[in-house]
Amino acid sequence: MEIDMKNLSKFKTFKNSLSGEFSTKRRRGLSTVVSTAILMSSMAIMGVMLVGWSNTNLFTQQAQMEDSFNTKMNKLNESLMIENVWFGTSPNVVNVTMNNVGTVGLNVTSVQLVNSTDTLLFLYTDGGIDPSGDFSIQETYNWNSGETVDLTITTNRGNHFVIQEVT
Repeated sequence: MEIDMKNLSKFKTFKNSLSGEFSTKRRRGLSTVVSTAILMSSMAIMGVMLVGWSNTNLFTQQAQMEDSFNTKMNKLNESLMIENVWFGTSPNVVNVTMNNVGTVGLNVTSVQLVNSTDTLLFLYTDGGIDPSGDFSIQETYNWNSGETVDLTITTNRGNHFVIQEVT
């Protein structure tokens, strides 16, 4: 076995060039400072996006809760007193006078009359009553003397005010 010195020197040159390429002295990666800066900036951006998203959700829920609270409080503050119900003749009519004794304005949307044989529903679009205000209706109603009539007044907030009268 003979060693060819010419090939051996070529092998050493090749070996040195490989070790130079992969040596730790000539590494070509990102430095610790640069990679830390990239990580910190990406975390800051994600944090800002998360805070913005959560604030948007919080404000949306707050607005929904406020709207729900106001609606329910206005419904509780709505109060209607039926002052007078009278039945007239020639033609047969019913006249109902009501007073808003609540602290908020209300809107009467329907008046329902129920007797032993019939149910009548009268719808209104202009039944707004300010606090301490009055509202009267007069509708044609064929009534029989001595009959019990249930009168239900409904507001746009869904409150029902019921009274029973005898014709």
